This record gives sequence, C-alpha cells and structure tokens, in this order.
Amino acid sequence: MSLRRGFKTRPNQISVRLRKGQGKSPESPIDLGVIAERLSIEIVPLSMLKGDCQAAVRRLSIADNGSFSAATLPIDSGQHIIVHNDSHDPRRQRGNLAHELAHLLLGHPFTYPIDPSGCRNVDRDIEDEASWLGPTILVSNEAALHIVRQGFDEDTACETYGVSHALLRMRINGSGARIRHSRSYH
Repeated sequence: MSLRRGFKTRPNQISVRLRKGQGKSPESPIDLGVIAERLSIEIVPLSMLKGDCQAAVRRLSIADNGSFSAATLPIDSGQHIIVHNDSHDPRRQRGNLAHELAHLLLGHPFTYPIDPSGCRNVDRDIEDEASWLGPTILVSNEAALHIVRQGFDEDTACETYGVSHALLRMRINGSGARIRHSRSYH
C-alpha cells in the first residue's frame, strides 16, 4: 500500500472527529449508521435489489459471493447511495461500509467500475486511501491502544468493535499500539 506522504495521520484525526460528533470518546466503538445519516447517504443492501436484477443479485450474493462487497453510487444532485453485499458476515459488512464512507469523507471522485473497453477501472491511490481510512474509522489509534492496554483477547475486541480479526490485527499493527503500550512501561 502506497500512501502519499503525511496521509496516515489524517485518517485518525477524521476517526476521532467522527466519534466526537457522536458524543463518544476517541477509543469508543462507532456507529456507521449515524455517519451515513449525517452525510445523507442511504445504505442499500444488495438483497433489496432483487426485483429487476434477480439473476445478478443471486450471482453476487450466492454463486460468486466474493466478487462484490460494496459500491458508492451517485444519484441526484450530489447525493450518493451505498449498495453493499448483505450476504457477507456482518463484521465484513461493517468493513465494506466503512471503506465506502471513507471514499465520501475523503471527497474522492466517482469513477465507473468498468471502463469503456470493459476492463475493471481502479484508481489504486484512491483505493489505498479508503483502505486505510475505513479500518481507522472502525478502530481508531486510541481504540487500538485501549484494546492492547486492557488486554482484550481478539474475539472480545472484534465483538466490541464489530470488526473482523484481520481488520483488528491490521489496525493494532498499523497504529503501533503494542509498541506504544510497551514504551509506557519503560
């Protein structure tokens, strides 16, 4: 993951500010629904789209479940919706939603997922930024340090913050929580 110089400090500032906006401490779990509501973002489960696209929904949620996680789509006058794969584990869904909210919070421009030639269209820099901010929204640096200081086992921490084991490990490592905790005892 290649992020522009100085970027990694900004996501934690955003994460802490979002918690403050919810009246929570920097280490508290966060409510993604409140963030979406404040941004006027409608969250639409993929299963709700069965009417006109039943075959596509079945394919994305059953036959090829790993091929679609979530997407932010522009609608009228600057508004957006997030369509997410609700067949995924609830913790993965939270990660998917946080990633999409990260795109919006960072003001990333909308790009079509498929280019005119039919190839996948991915801006790696934008995706890397959302892949750093999304998990940081769910587990701030302060939350990671709190988890380490309290000696939470992974299952307890994942349950408390509603995240997967992989996301939790990524945030504890990425935040330097273990190093910061060990330094506080020396």
